[in-house]
Formats: sequence, C-alpha cells, structure tokens
Amino acid sequence: MFKTLASLPNAKLRLTILVLLTLNSLLYALIGSFISAVDSFAWLALLLTFELETAAAPLPFAENRLHQIRNALIVIIVLVTFGYLLTGDFLNLINSALWLGLLALLEIEVRTLQKDTENRKKFVAASFVVFTGLIAMVIAWAWMGSWLDAFNAGLWIFAFALIEVDIFRFLRLR
Repeated sequence: MFKTLASLPNAKLRLTILVLLTLNSLLYALIGSFISAVDSFAWLALLLTFELETAAAPLPFAENRLHQIRNALIVIIVLVTFGYLLTGDFLNLINSALWLGLLALLEIEVRTLQKDTENRKKFVAASFVVFTGLIAMVIAWAWMGSWLDAFNAGLWIFAFALIEVDIFRFLRLR
C-alpha cells in the first residue's frame, strides 16, 4: 500500500495528513471522551478504505469485503452520532451530521450525478452548504477554546479537500 501511496499525486502530503489524523485519533483516545475516540478512529478507518479503493493496487482481500468494512464503519459512525445526541454533545452531533451529509452527497454524486447534469447545480449548492457548516464548526470550536476539536475539524476539511477532491488538481483546472 505504501508503495502505491508513494506513486499518488501529493503523496508526501497525503501521508503527512494520514499520520496527523492518526496522531489526532490517538490524542482523542488519551485525553478525549470514549465516544470521540471511537468517532475519530472510525472516520480514519473509513478514509483508509477510500484510499485503498482509489490506490489502484491489488487489495489483500476481495473488493466486496472492503465495501462490507466500509458499511460497518458507517454504521459505527451513525451510532456514535446518536451517542452525541444522547450525551447532549450538540456540537459533535452537528459536526457528525454534516460529515454524514457530505458522505451521502458523495454517494449521490458517484451513483447518479455523473450521468445526470440536470441536478448538478443542486448538488453544488448542497455541497456548499455542508462545507460552510463544517467551516463554521472549526470557528465555533476555536471560539470556545476547544483547540483539539478545532484542529481536528480543520484537518479533516483539509484532508478531504486534498484526498477526495484533489484540490491541487482542481485548482489547476480553474
């Protein structure tokens, strides 16, 4: 996997982000709540499944196993989101809901919008609303002095922009 990762665009930056996200998850495990640690590790594992799928390398297991793992991770993330509701952690609840919304938008884009340009504007508008909400979460946590949460949220936005959107390629196209 690391050899394949090294051949991807922005490989060193991608690897740096993965290391930072891993360290961030470890910090949550050490000083955060249990639910935040599970949340962080589940999202990290989900990101790794996407990286494995897009790395164009042979997987050590069947591709349908990767989809099963991804589905299990999404179930864990949804349960954690409900956990935030039950514990009254509304900022994390909103943040999780926004990220789940983004995940849903990605699925919609992959499954339908590549063929359907009619709804493209709606998709872009929805994506803009979700990203605005995610950036607002960074600002809210920073304003409250929750630096680990602000760093985590900002890092995930950057990671998504780099890894999923390939922001550098996107900027070159503009």
